[in-house]
Amino acid sequence: MTVTKEDIKKSVLELGIKEGDSVIVHSSLKSLGYVEGGPDAVIDGFLEAVGKDGTLIFPTLCQNDWEHVYENWHIDVPSDVGLITNVFRKREGALRSNQATHSVAAMGKDAKYITETHGVTGKRIGIFGDTPFAADSPWEKMYKMNTKMVFLGVEALYATMRHYAEYVFVENCLEKTKNHPDYEEMKNKLSVYGKHDPNSAWPHIKSVNVYNKFKEEGNVTESRCGEATLRCIEAKPYVDFCIKAMEDVDERYLWEIGNYEETIKWLKRIKEMKGN
Repeated sequence: MTVTKEDIKKSVLELGIKEGDSVIVHSSLKSLGYVEGGPDAVIDGFLEAVGKDGTLIFPTLCQNDWEHVYENWHIDVPSDVGLITNVFRKREGALRSNQATHSVAAMGKDAKYITETHGVTGKRIGIFGDTPFAADSPWEKMYKMNTKMVFLGVEALYATMRHYAEYVFVENCLEKTKNHPDYEEMKNKLSVYGKHDPNSAWPHIKSVNVYNKFKEEGNVTESRCGEATLRCIEAKPYVDFCIKAMEDVDERYLWEIGNYEETIKWLKRIKEMKGN
């Protein structure tokens, strides 16, 4: 089976995406099978679907050389998340945000707004450093815009927006407990970039389970293209759900990685400190 640009566009529209939408795509080119025109055909299919008033976004994450990612960063460092993302970021008219670990590239109406700042202001402490999910980051802007997240041939495990939810949740916890006697202890317990403490804590959202919950409730759209399944979910309700799951210490939606036991203790203690 040969996949064409028109096939891509058709499958995108079947997700409920329309002209004027902002869309971030997590992608696997090989999942489609043979694509006539390769990555450019996929990109063009999405661009035609969102139209001149829409915005197309791809994550252009850099995490393979984790220990040196910040010191080696420059705006033309290759993305680690697939061929389509690397073709897209080098497209004429594409803009990329200037951040070492969780940059995005964008084209369209709001591309400049989405990418023009990334971690300059509103920094938030966290496991990847204090800039990737800052208040001026593309991820916060996409949340506020209720950008549609599309998973093209990949599982919802790859929902980078989950990390944004984690960062915002931790920031809210620290803000609400800043006058508590145990504040410094709880803050220092967090796993942050550059800290090598096996007993540190960080809440990781189990995004596949969140996706399954949304699908059960009818809040996911799906389509097929070539050999791939495309899935779509809105960013704002996704993030809000993730934050609520962490607030409730709902272990159905927490991922058992890192020091999971210490993380659960941290979540329960911070909930007590907030008076919940």
